[in-house]
Amino acid sequence: MRKLRAAIADDALGRELRALPAPRVRALTPDICAALDIDLRNRFTAAGWTARLDYFHARGVAQWGPSGRYEDVLTGTDIDGVNIVAVKEGELSDAVVVLAHHDTVPGTGGADDNGTGVVGLLELARLLGAARFRRTVLLVAVDHEELGFHGARHLVRQMSVARRKVVGAYVFEMLGFASTEPGSQHLPRGLDLLYPGQIRRIRRNGQRADFAAVLYQRSSRTTAALFAAALTQLNGPTGTVLLRAPTDLPVLGPLLGRFVPFTQHFARSDHLPFWDAGLPAVQITDTANFRNPHYHRAGDVPDTVSMTQVADVVAATAMAVEILAERLG
Repeated sequence: MRKLRAAIADDALGRELRALPAPRVRALTPDICAALDIDLRNRFTAAGWTARLDYFHARGVAQWGPSGRYEDVLTGTDIDGVNIVAVKEGELSDAVVVLAHHDTVPGTGGADDNGTGVVGLLELARLLGAARFRRTVLLVAVDHEELGFHGARHLVRQMSVARRKVVGAYVFEMLGFASTEPGSQHLPRGLDLLYPGQIRRIRRNGQRADFAAVLYQRSSRTTAALFAAALTQLNGPTGTVLLRAPTDLPVLGPLLGRFVPFTQHFARSDHLPFWDAGLPAVQITDTANFRNPHYHRAGDVPDTVSMTQVADVVAATAMAVEILAERLG
């Protein structure tokens, strides 16, 4: 674990984040997005992966309006998108997947959301580029998360068509905003009723925004536990908070989903299409607007991001992938 972390240069990650164009909105900045698609594919290939652009079309969905304002969304439209898929074929077709969305909302700096996920994928590709695995590993930069997870939905469909069994999926969703200031982590009202132990830990730590939250379902317990164990080796027991989705809880789950508002926060990213398909997936997040004051704003720029936090998550994910995919040699 320490060896993986030592192989990551935080400064280099920061340079990669600053080099990403923003905003990345296909309807409004098509040339920028097309150039980034090709750049990401080429960088995956250079790291030792087989990479391709996977084009898709979604009908009757939301699309950003021409004004370029966050509030301007058109409904019932058709959109085109591109996933960048990097594959390292294993002895088995069963797959371990890591994904992050590369699109942003209009008018935002796009650094934490989700530039940190994109550079995390690129660094993971570099760390694991020379490795061989028993199971297949996929790294995927997905499109249109901000409009309804359409890239992830397409990916899940493609996995089904290819008859690839998903052993586990890690979703990078905003990895890098952190603060050691007491009280910097905000919590949805009522969260302590379902997660008393986790909330006590957060409060004993001064409610500091310095941990990674891991959202999971029963089917992804092993996937979540492997990542958490790896990150704990780096940051100690306060560095990770595991949260099983309330809607996945026995008996209470369906009722909580209908009547408890905060449960919606567990369904806000690209892990949801995997859960909807019954596939084991976890979301790794810095908790977005519950700590980052620049969420979906122009101030979401690289200087507000902790690259140390990002590097720690990437190293822990690399260790978890090596175990789940069964690294050879």
